[in-house]
Amino acid sequence: MSRIFQVLVIIAVLFFGILLGTRLHHDVPAAVFGPQKKLLDVLNLVSLRYVDEVEPDSLVDAAIRNIAESLDPHTVYLDPDKVEYSQAEFQGNFEGIGIEFDMVNDTLVVVTPLSGGPGEAAGLLAGDRILGIDSSDAKGLSTSDVVSSLRGPKGSEVRLDVYRPFSGERREIMVERARIPTYSIDAFFLLDDDRTGYIRMSRFVATTSDEFRDALRQLEAAGMAGLVIDLRGNPGGYLDQAVTIADEFLPADRLIVETRSRHAGPDQLSYRSTAGGDYQEGPLAVLVDRGSASAAEILAGALQDHGRGLVCGELTFGKGLVQRQFDFDDGSALRLTIARYYTPSGRQIQRGYDTGSNGREIYYENDDVSRNGKKLFEDGSGLEITSDVRGVRVYKASASASDSDVLASSGGIVPDYWVIEERPRDLYLEYRNSGVFEQAALRVLDDPESSARDFAGSLDLFLDSYDEDKMIENYLLDCAARKQIRTDVHEFDQEKERMMVAVKSRIARQLFGIEGQIRVLVREADSVLKVARERMYDRAA
Repeated sequence: MSRIFQVLVIIAVLFFGILLGTRLHHDVPAAVFGPQKKLLDVLNLVSLRYVDEVEPDSLVDAAIRNIAESLDPHTVYLDPDKVEYSQAEFQGNFEGIGIEFDMVNDTLVVVTPLSGGPGEAAGLLAGDRILGIDSSDAKGLSTSDVVSSLRGPKGSEVRLDVYRPFSGERREIMVERARIPTYSIDAFFLLDDDRTGYIRMSRFVATTSDEFRDALRQLEAAGMAGLVIDLRGNPGGYLDQAVTIADEFLPADRLIVETRSRHAGPDQLSYRSTAGGDYQEGPLAVLVDRGSASAAEILAGALQDHGRGLVCGELTFGKGLVQRQFDFDDGSALRLTIARYYTPSGRQIQRGYDTGSNGREIYYENDDVSRNGKKLFEDGSGLEITSDVRGVRVYKASASASDSDVLASSGGIVPDYWVIEERPRDLYLEYRNSGVFEQAALRVLDDPESSARDFAGSLDLFLDSYDEDKMIENYLLDCAARKQIRTDVHEFDQEKERMMVAVKSRIARQLFGIEGQIRVLVREADSVLKVARERMYDRAA
């Protein structure tokens, strides 16, 4: 960065601070302009007299980003495009063609057209390859590029160049964009025991509590005797949605969460339950992992603190900072941290961090290392092993766990039962990270000899009867060879069962959407769920 640019950034930062202070407080003492006046004069001089033209807008944007990066890891500046995209996601709808998609080997693949959406109506099918979008090559596009190309105003049209491998057909499909509802409940159903309800929640958007109530009532009508809420990988979202869902399980006037700030007033709030929740009694478990954050942690923490739900899985992310969005006239926005979240027992959800851009990098990059439980298990911080069966170890947090210095500084929600599965071998990870599982699933679906598409009308029949292990194995090995992955036969045999589940789950996703994939994984390979279901009924007995 040149010296003149550094000076301009400093000037812009101070200028922005004055403007932001004016927005937040609506009255800034006149004295604040004294020390800054010289710097603002310099900015004016540079604009008028500097040898090269300086673009004020880009300079101010850079300054705001520097301000955000100098604070905590969750204060961010959003340009207008990101603000628009984010608002559409969290409002629970957007305008587009209504498909789930993946990028496999740089090729845009339709996972499933959303039911009732314009893509389905236009004739798009699961497994279609979209080769072009409005005469532009779609190969190699980033996910964000695909989203921006397919979304657009309601009523506008997009022309797709589509190749259908299983029939060898290539065609042009015109799709008229429409308003597409987005859902935060990925799946809900009764497990194989026909008494345990399961709800998978991927985020908290404006419609989440309504979706959740609908799923809960349908499961109760189907004879549900116990409930598992899956919050793994849920990054959070709207606080009020987490509070409303927690309210379904708690009696009246129980603290759900509170926010604390150095400022009195609207930044310091407490949220309490009301009367009339739909599921105040009955076995309940919550599944969490390192990807469960913010609103997901608020829900899990409230149920855990009141002894209402058993928390199983891993230590959660530890995102307990409250952001408020301040919008600017050009459509951009600043999401500024204004408070911290605390659970009903007073636990701070936010884990430690260093400020500045370096601290932000460490905060995210080291998360996988710092939250794997190794320190907790090795120093005896209130965790005791309760079982070790077929590579799945289960640790239970003892009564003294909350007093542990290590746990107290960890942030996040410490599960009641910490479930550790045997780590996949390197070959499995290489297959997964290279996209071999996705490619093998598509090869099976494209093969006219495969029976997979014969099951498209019934997910239950697919779960009970689909069996093409030999074909899947052949395609796995062939796809790996084409990617020049060297396969050790012994290691492959050790990981074969896990690989079969991985491919079958992706076949199910192509045929039945995200619910199909979840059903396969839950049924075949979900140790955390199995532990949670067993322990929650033991606890209720």
